[in-house]
Amino acid sequence: MQIAYPKSFLKLLLIGFALAMLPLLFAFGNAALYLDRLATQSRDTVTQAVQATRASRALVEQITFMERSARQYWVLEDELLLDNYERAHDKFIDSLEDLDRLPLTSKQKTSLHQLTQQEATLYQNVMQHPAQAVPADEMVAKFAELTGKAQDILDENNRQIDRESAILAETAERTQQIMLWQTLTLIPVALLVAIIITFLVAQPIRRMDAAIRKLGEGDYKEPISIDGPGDLRSLGERLDWLRAQLNELDQQKQRFLRNVSHELKTPLTAIREGSELLSDEVGGALTPQQREIAGILRESSLRLQKMIENLLSYTAVQFHAPHLKLEQIALTKLTEEILGDYSLTISTKAINIQRDFFPTEIMADQEKIHSVIDNLVSNAIKYTPQSSNIRISITQQSGHAIIEVHDGGPGVMSADKAKLFDPFYRGDSVYESLVSGSGLGLSIAKEYADAHGGEIILLPSERGAHFRVSLPLKAVKS
Repeated sequence: MQIAYPKSFLKLLLIGFALAMLPLLFAFGNAALYLDRLATQSRDTVTQAVQATRASRALVEQITFMERSARQYWVLEDELLLDNYERAHDKFIDSLEDLDRLPLTSKQKTSLHQLTQQEATLYQNVMQHPAQAVPADEMVAKFAELTGKAQDILDENNRQIDRESAILAETAERTQQIMLWQTLTLIPVALLVAIIITFLVAQPIRRMDAAIRKLGEGDYKEPISIDGPGDLRSLGERLDWLRAQLNELDQQKQRFLRNVSHELKTPLTAIREGSELLSDEVGGALTPQQREIAGILRESSLRLQKMIENLLSYTAVQFHAPHLKLEQIALTKLTEEILGDYSLTISTKAINIQRDFFPTEIMADQEKIHSVIDNLVSNAIKYTPQSSNIRISITQQSGHAIIEVHDGGPGVMSADKAKLFDPFYRGDSVYESLVSGSGLGLSIAKEYADAHGGEIILLPSERGAHFRVSLPLKAVKS
């Protein structure tokens, strides 16, 4: 499924951040709303509790004050005491009205109504002339009854406050649980959104990284297509244009190498034939100095021929996967033949060849295995100094033939080890590194070893270069 990306990579990032933050913002907003409701409910509950408590206590206080004023009046018959009673009555009425305005229960309202009626009746009796007044004992009893009802209202208010407090605590706990579950739900949602956005951002970048890596490895065959924001798609198109240019340059290079190699073979053949005729003294007897010159020509032509053959092999490997012509090969015999080709150089440098051969036969392409061993042997001979040793071993191990070539030269520099098998790499100095000539010998040897399902590696060594080739005894035909 084609993903619809925005036109800009920056826009994609902004959308991603916004979508990742959206669940968290929703959680914060919802939490703020719940907390605001809880705070409002708490404030209302506390306010009502304070008002109810204050008004209820005022009822009890005013009844007590009215009773005291009435008793004093009955004893002293001072009109000032009657005024005090009336003022207390007015405050009592105000407290009743304050309570009546509060959201009371039906039981509280009934008690409050009864208290109002009884207090009004008592007030009428007290305000009458003492001659017509109800006996004092009866009045005291009625005041006691009023006090008891007022105390009941106060107690009921306290119980109501306790109930409201419990409801508030339960609401707070429920709100906490809701916020916790929302957080536990929305955080994974936010993480999921972040992961999706990260995938959408990383996918085109990974494709671009893979495309650049292929370009660096010299793989120009697969077109580059980046699916992403508009600016990244544009960059992908430029990379594909670069791939096409590099592919064209690589093909031109391969054609050039192939053509030059073929063109050089014709004059080289003539040079070799001429040097051989001179060495055989076909044109007449040679002086020692002339014979030495003819030998130089012969050796140089052989070296040049090998370089040209390496170029041809390299171009063949680059254009086509190595095709194996499998046949039974005796490695010991093949190695002896290769050493025979270098017998003159070995004799001239007085090199001692230490052989550790175990009769081993493999099913492989003889021409390519010959090239692998020949490259290793020629490098060993070239960089081994006068009167030194070269050790060559052929063994079998776990269904593989193991060929090791250990020379007595200066070895491979640390800086050259990482690129030892890269084509055309020759190191900083041909006399300090085994990568010499065209820089293709070891690269081709590795290609041929890999084609047989084997490998070629450089082993650690205190002195000289120690190469190891592992080849399966029965290769799979390609």
